[in-house]
Parts: sequence; structure tokens; C-alpha cells
Amino acid sequence: MYRIMLIDDEVGVRNSIKAKIDWQSAGFEIELEAANGLEAMQLLTEQPLPDVVITDVRMPQMDGIAFIKASKEKFPHLRIIVLSGYSDFEYMKAAIQLGVKDYLLKPVVRSELTALLAKLSEELEDDRNRIREQDQEEMKNHQQLHLMQEQLIWQLVKDEWFSVSTVKERMQQLQLSSLTIDDVHAQFVTVEMRIPQGRLDDWSERKDLLYLAFQMICRESAENWEQVYPFYPISHPAMMHFLILIQDPAQHSRFMEDFVRKLKRNIKSYLRVESVVGIGESINGLRQLKDGYASSMLAWSQSTIQSDKAEPNRNMLALTHAFSPEVERKLMQTIESLDMPALTKQLHTIFSADRDTPMFVFTFLTLRIILLFNAIAKKFELGDASLQSYLWNCQMTVRDYSSREQVLEQLHEMAQLVMNEVRKTRFSSGQQMIEAIRNYVDENFSYELTLASLADMFHLNETYLSGLFKTSVGVTFSDYVTKLRLSKAAVLLEENELKLTDIATLVGYSSSSYFSTAFKKYYGKGPKEYREELLSKKV
Repeated sequence: MYRIMLIDDEVGVRNSIKAKIDWQSAGFEIELEAANGLEAMQLLTEQPLPDVVITDVRMPQMDGIAFIKASKEKFPHLRIIVLSGYSDFEYMKAAIQLGVKDYLLKPVVRSELTALLAKLSEELEDDRNRIREQDQEEMKNHQQLHLMQEQLIWQLVKDEWFSVSTVKERMQQLQLSSLTIDDVHAQFVTVEMRIPQGRLDDWSERKDLLYLAFQMICRESAENWEQVYPFYPISHPAMMHFLILIQDPAQHSRFMEDFVRKLKRNIKSYLRVESVVGIGESINGLRQLKDGYASSMLAWSQSTIQSDKAEPNRNMLALTHAFSPEVERKLMQTIESLDMPALTKQLHTIFSADRDTPMFVFTFLTLRIILLFNAIAKKFELGDASLQSYLWNCQMTVRDYSSREQVLEQLHEMAQLVMNEVRKTRFSSGQQMIEAIRNYVDENFSYELTLASLADMFHLNETYLSGLFKTSVGVTFSDYVTKLRLSKAAVLLEENELKLTDIATLVGYSSSSYFSTAFKKYYGKGPKEYREELLSKKV
């Protein structure tokens, strides 16, 4: 049912128009009436906008032309029909100049009114369908953007980085500019859903639905605050993480308490399960992202169902003094060069027996080292990613370690497994190395990849890598990345759900014009023409 406002200074004329036809059968309802333009503007300000306004032109206080001009400025999409007599030529001319397309002559004829309403009904339905499609497109764009944001944050937490500048560029592309500030202050929160034992025995499908519902509730809980970014580990669907910007330090503690309380309440209310929350230490700058995440995992490992106080327990400086970027770089170097004695020496330095180190520090450092192991395993492991799954499980059970000796023993076992994967890839055939590099490129093609950065990352000579890549893959590295990006773009164009600018961002182009040029060079036609041809074939 479409809503109409009727404006005329004569009550008799309004009543006559209302009595002309069965408005409801025509799909319309006269909900608002006004005696002049001034009264009508007041109603439009106070009430929900009608779908159509039918207005006379000769009225006191504010005539029809003044009303049309005022309403077009304030409500530019309002559809207006003018009531006019044969002598109102100058009024009609002014109305047409203001963009009014439809009119009714006085006295209103039933057949003309019926025909106009039928025409309006079609136009309004078309408008609603267009708005619905736009809303759906915006929702899909919104969902796709948030998915990419989640994937990026999770990747930054667990994988090796190219450089801070590259990360910032990708963040800006994905509308995460607030995270690119040099001294950005943030905090991680980890929440795990605890499913009671026996509740879902032999109901694996219901468990999947419960995981999905849990993730949706977490995301919906985060939508109320623009500074909260949720993300989750695929390998552990009962857990969700949040990266939370600290916007107002004075009010942040209260905000965290409110967020955690509502999050736990929503999980319990909708899913009827308890949850455990860990609040990480605040971080300062992107380089501390992994530290912040590890501290939230540490807090989670020490939390209970009854504990919901949003206060971290430790000082970040106390946790990270033994794990600087330089220490992390040396650890990675010893593992990727397969130097176990050097690794052992570094681990004994980090977990020194000469210091009275609290167990929570051991736990935090173990989490950080496992993250490092996982990043290396992902880079070199080929096949089913079983080592990465194992390392994730080690991270989940790190709270069970009870002594320095047990920590070191476990880390040595993990390191040996990671080194085995590195050895298989680095010191076997060149084909396996290229496969590892291709896997890395296939997952990170949206970044600005270079042969130099990959050669450094995989410990190869750049010239040697260039030749090996072309020999093994059949095309140059540059051509491979271009094909990968544009092939993905072609798939997105065929799905016809995203704007060209969004597709350009998703496949790694910094501007839509650069993307269009590259696409046309590769496919012989621009992305818009390519999409239109695909759509015409489906009709």
C-alpha cells in the first residue's frame, strides 16, 4: 500500500478527490492532508515521508510552487503531482521547471485519476525493486569488505609480514585506516563458547549450526561499536577474537566492561551456553599486534566461566622484554636455516634459568614462539596443513604446561617438526620450492608482491628465483600475478554482486582506473563491457 499526502486549501475539493475512487483497491491510501504548503512542510518534517504528494498550486500562506521548491530542496526524491486548472498555465510552467512530471486538471476526472495512479504504482514498484537491489548490493559489499578485513587481521596475527608499509597500504584499501596510525592503541579480546559435555553428542550438523550462530552473535555484538573488529580462527570455530581500538583512554575500561558483559549475555541468552573471555594487554603500534593477541590468549587460558571482569592482569612490558623483533628475527633465521643448536641456545636465553620468571611469562613467550612456528610452517608446509593444525592445538593447550623444562621440551619438539617441513621444501627439488612460493602468492596476491621480497623470504637469489619460476610455471612471475588477479576479477564480475571499485580493491589494485587498464589489456575489453557481455548471454 502506497501512502499519499493531499494538499488543497478547499476541504470540499479534498473530499471530492477522496471519494472519486476506491483508493485501497488501487493500492493507495490517503494518510496525510494539509490546507497549504506551510502546513504540508510541517507534516513532512514530523511524519514519515509519503510515497506521493498531490498538491494544488493556488493556496494561501505558501502556494504550490513555493511548496514544491521547498520540498525539493529538503526531500529531493519526493514524488509530486500538481492539481491545476486551465487558467494555471504560468503555475504549471514553473512546476515543470522544478521537475514535476505529473499533473491532474481540475475538476479531477475519475478515469484520469485511475490511469495516473496505475502509472504511479508501476513506477513506485520499480523504485522499490531498485532500492531493494541497491540495499542487497550494499549488504553484499559490506559483508565482503568485513570478510576481507577479518582475513587480513587474522593473517597479521599469525603470519609473516612483508613490511609495515605494505600492511598499512592494504589496511587503507580495506577501510581500516584507523589502524594505520603509527601509535595506534588497541586491545585484543578472546571469547570461547563452552558447549556442555554431552549436549550435542552424535549431532555434528547441529554443532556446525551452533558454531555459525556463535560467530553471528559475536559479529552482531561488535556491529554496535565502530572501533571493534571481530575475526575468528577457522580451525577453532568455538572461539572468536576482537581487535578493539582505544579511542578514549579515560573511558576505555568502562567500555570494555560493557562490551564483555553484553557479549557474554548475548551468547548465554541466545545459545544457552557459557563462555570464557580473555582480555589482552593494550598495545601501541601495529608491530605489537602479535603480542596483543598472545596476551589475550594468555588471559583466556587463565579465565573461568564465572570471571567476566574486563581487566588484563599483566603489564605488556613485562611480557615482551625477552621477545623483541630482533629476537623473533633470529629465531626465524635459525629455524629456516635448520640450526637446532643455535635455536636451543636462543630458547635457553629467552627462558633463562637464572631469572625468577613467573609462569605466566613462560606461557606468553610460548604462545609468541608458537605463532612464529606456525608462520614458518604455513610458508613451507605443502599438502594438508596438518602441522599447522597441530601447532594450533598446541597453542590451545599451552596453559597445561607446568614448568620451564616442560615448556622447553615442547618447543623443541615443535621446532623439530617445523624444521622437517622446511628441509623437505628447501633442500629437495626446485619444483617443491616453487610450489611453496606459488601457494604463498596465491594466498597473498592482493598485496604488492615483488620477486625481491619473495627471494628474501624464501632465502633464494632473486635472479635464480626468476629463472626457476619461469622454467617451472611457464610464465614470468609478473605475468603469473597479473593473470591470478585478473582471473579472480573475472569471476567476481561474472557473479555481478560487487562494484568495479570494490573488485579492484579485492584483487589488489590501488585504483579502479589502473585495474580497468590492466583488465582491458589482458581480456581485450574493459571490466564493464566484459560484465555486460556476460549478463547479455544469460538473458
